[in-house]
Amino acid sequence: MPDDAKPGVLPGPPALRTTAWPLPLVVGGHAILDGPVTHVASPASRTGGRGAVHADAAVVAEAASAADGARGACAAMSRRERAQVLRGAAGYLGTHLEELAMSLSLEVGKSLRDSRGEVERCVATLETAADAVAELGGHEVPVDAVPAGAGRLAFTVWEPVGVVAAIAGFNFPLLLAVHKVAAAVGAGCPVLLKPSERTPFTTLVLAEAVVASGWPPAAISILNGGPDVAIALCEDPRVRLVSFTGSSAVGAKIAERAGRHLKRVVLELGSNAATIVAPDGDLALAARACAAGGMASTGQSCISVQRVIAHRSIADDLARRIGTEVEALTTGDPLDPGTAVGTLVAPEETRRVAALVEDAVAHGAEVITGGVTGGELRPTVLLDVREPARLCQEEAFGPVVTVLPYDDLDEAVDLANSTPYGLMAGVFTASIDTALRVARGVESGGVHVNDTSNFRADNMPYGGVKASGIGKEGPASAMREMSVEKVITFRLPG
Repeated sequence: MPDDAKPGVLPGPPALRTTAWPLPLVVGGHAILDGPVTHVASPASRTGGRGAVHADAAVVAEAASAADGARGACAAMSRRERAQVLRGAAGYLGTHLEELAMSLSLEVGKSLRDSRGEVERCVATLETAADAVAELGGHEVPVDAVPAGAGRLAFTVWEPVGVVAAIAGFNFPLLLAVHKVAAAVGAGCPVLLKPSERTPFTTLVLAEAVVASGWPPAAISILNGGPDVAIALCEDPRVRLVSFTGSSAVGAKIAERAGRHLKRVVLELGSNAATIVAPDGDLALAARACAAGGMASTGQSCISVQRVIAHRSIADDLARRIGTEVEALTTGDPLDPGTAVGTLVAPEETRRVAALVEDAVAHGAEVITGGVTGGELRPTVLLDVREPARLCQEEAFGPVVTVLPYDDLDEAVDLANSTPYGLMAGVFTASIDTALRVARGVESGGVHVNDTSNFRADNMPYGGVKASGIGKEGPASAMREMSVEKVITFRLPG
């Protein structure tokens, strides 16, 4: 048994290289190998799957107790100390980039190129979070501007909310976990992390990354498991905030469970992202960006380009340009360095996405490239997808880009707003007027001008409206979500 597969020893990157031993839980900074073991298959390799210990309600309670006991130690850490933990964790991940990228490709099915990009984003996010810690400060409140405040001084401070439960999705296992853990560390909150049961492996290294950099061991737990573990986290009275990334349907259940106990929630949920292309837009740029934004991570991204809403005069041309760009992307083995588009996380996901494509074709959509042949799904571009095709409303979460024609800009905005979602959107245009009309008219958490919905800088505020979520991620924003603003007043002498 390798050293980092032994009980009590936090697992590091070397533990990800062997399939001989199940990967442990981390409970209060200690590796735990006791408990039922579930086998998780690899979508990238027949021999790449392995076992993972599964937590239960008792383990969650033990982890929550340890975290609650560490609240004082975390809150007492200075901003400088918290920033040092984050910078140390960034250096740790950067040192092990190739090992972590290989592990991500094995458990998610995305290409090595995409996995390397994910690790690089993790490093940048931790560095950005370290910078953001210094910004977590209060301000003077001019209470003497009202009669009751005469003779008083007031200011605000931000204090840790307490124990944070972080429930991450499968599509970016490490990055989604890093965003939550970095914000919790920056705010001074102990964190209980539950990775997706589909992708429970790579995130385990975060415990060693932060503990080795000075974070209290009791203030980090990583708990693999299914809905039972998520329910236990939502209902444990010591958890003060639940941060969840995943589907809107599960997010609603998380909010309902947490709401019973009046816990705060931050929810980053699903989408059916729209990118509008005006007739004066740069079609070559739009085609390249839409193809890349629709196929990155095999389309398994909540801001993946799904609906391209193009003016009727250019829709056919643009769809074929996007198709050409997609056809140029190498598909196949995720572990081949030359592969651009890997596989989906599980066979049932491939079948689900294929059914969406077949439904759109049955409702009149034209297959520009890809489609479903003999039950095999290929990276797909569809033209003229219309209601009641399910792709008009549902999230594909796969390698599918649809092109929908529009006649005037009001119609384009209405189409963008026609789904239950509102996470991110894009618009390609040479007109400031068009850009502003779209930016102000589309109901979403952000609009990217001359870029697609798939753009994300990890230091920007990130979150949606409608069924796409509640609250904001991005290190600075998430730290405030995980903090409580307290006002302090002084009656002045005299």
